[in-house]
Amino acid sequence: MFTIIGERINMTRKKIKEKVWERDADFIMLEARKQTEAGATHIDVNAGGDPAKEVDDMRWLTEVVSKATKLPLVFDSANSLALEEGLKLCNRPGTIINSITGEKKRIEDILPLVKKYRTGVIALTMDDNGMPEDYEGRMKITRNLAKIIEEEGIPLDKVYFDHLVRPASTNPGQARFILDAIIATKREFPEAHIALGLSNISFGLPLRNNLNKVFLAMLMAAGCDGIIIDPCERGMMNILLSAQAALGLDEYCMDYISAYRQGRLR
Repeated sequence: MFTIIGERINMTRKKIKEKVWERDADFIMLEARKQTEAGATHIDVNAGGDPAKEVDDMRWLTEVVSKATKLPLVFDSANSLALEEGLKLCNRPGTIINSITGEKKRIEDILPLVKKYRTGVIALTMDDNGMPEDYEGRMKITRNLAKIIEEEGIPLDKVYFDHLVRPASTNPGQARFILDAIIATKREFPEAHIALGLSNISFGLPLRNNLNKVFLAMLMAAGCDGIIIDPCERGMMNILLSAQAALGLDEYCMDYISAYRQGRLR
């Protein structure tokens, strides 16, 4: 199954932050429903508008979003208190914590929640030395994280590696490192998953949708089986469904055909 994490309910976005602080439940519920109808398999919930309010905002968001959709949620925070507040309210099969890194404190704070609530977890390839600039650095952290996670008794099929997409406009060649890291990760840890934040690739460029869609197809060809996207973005699900069909990941193209019949391809 390809994991599609809808990213729209994120309080780093000005409109979402305003609506959460206004406690506009109808607006937030509509955001959840739109992503569900567009084809998301998970809904990301990020309450990081203000660290002082994050725990309360996570509680409110979780209650509202969980009423709007039956999809599992992805709790998106570096704050273990906020994460647990969400998990206590809604821990459905398929729930994911976003995220851990190779940083010692992050592992100590968040990995116990993964074990306690038996969730999946997104693992970012950065550590106490920062964010790697090359393929080798990403793979070193990937291997270290895989070892730590397995030693804690967490199966790697619960892990979604994120090799940290960088903007093409300011980091030439980084996309190639990402593709190579995906290929290597799936070869070395075939039971593990990949779930990347896609839109960073186009940051700072005009007509960002063009780059996002092209890079999505490239990621899928490399073996990526999960993505963090806005599923409502124009043409995004067209590319995803088309790539699955072309790569033989959609048996007899049934998902593609169903989406066409439902009017979701456009």
